[in-house]
Amino acid sequence: MFERITFGPQIMSGRACIRGMRITVSLVLNLVASGMSVEEILKAYTNSV
Repeated sequence: MFERITFGPQIMSGRACIRGMRITVSLVLNLVASGMSVEEILKAYTNSV
């Protein structure tokens, strides 16, 4: 169901992360809650956009 979310005890202490990245789901949720747009988040954390 959530193919883009992964868990691994060796990555970020087992916290839920975006697949292939060391960005936690909780960080993304906090950024969205604080008012950042998807485009702003992508620009800040990837080479996209």
